[in-house]
Amino acid sequence: MKPTFDARIITPSELHRIEGISFFRARDRSGAFGILPRHTEFLTILEPSVAIAEIGGREEYFAFNGGILSFRQGMLTVTTKEFVRSGELEALQGIIESRFKRQREQESLFHLNMANLEQAFFKKIIELERDLG
Repeated sequence: MKPTFDARIITPSELHRIEGISFFRARDRSGAFGILPRHTEFLTILEPSVAIAEIGGREEYFAFNGGILSFRQGMLTVTTKEFVRSGELEALQGIIESRFKRQREQESLFHLNMANLEQAFFKKIIELERDLG
């Protein structure tokens, strides 16, 4: 039986546990790296990218929106804003594109609302200055 290790993926809203990983490959600023069971302790900052893990003889794909990865005492831990997991790379790509599009739309709406709030705030200040002046 192949040696394996387990992983925890932590997001702001969830904790995911993955068991039986025999190989994990991801990307940080220096490039791609791999982790095997009994790897030395390791800490890095992940780039937004797709990671690959071999679990039970199958490849699984993980899209991370950046994050912090550590490997300590045989446990892989990734803390990230969000991630997507899929057994198929093509399916993962579709999910990511959909989420990123939705995220961009939400960010755009947020910026529009902030601009409107700022404008209303300054308008109110000008009105107050006129009333007091």
